[in-house]
Amino acid sequence: MVAGEVILKSKVNKLGNLIEIFDEMSKDLNFGRLSNSEKDVLLNISRQYSSKKQQEINIKEINFVDYEGKPIAKSTLYKVLKSLCDKNLISHLGSLRSSRYKLN
Repeated sequence: MVAGEVILKSKVNKLGNLIEIFDEMSKDLNFGRLSNSEKDVLLNISRQYSSKKQQEINIKEINFVDYEGKPIAKSTLYKVLKSLCDKNLISHLGSLRSSRYKLN
């Protein structure tokens, strides 16, 4: 076995472990597996939280991008925001048309 193959197997094994940890956390929090779009939106929100150190974020201030750096369509964004709210991972603040959310 070549050194590069050993490194790759080690990285794949670590990735498998991370996926297993995430799945266990998802079960513990009782929200099931997240779709790729849900993960992308949640990561974008989480990054905004980290950079601003605020209790809430305004989604109009975030440039939502997917895993590959491509913009997330508005229709997808709003559908995913509702799904994340239904899973109790985020909360919508203010009026029905408000653009303010917070991580739970």
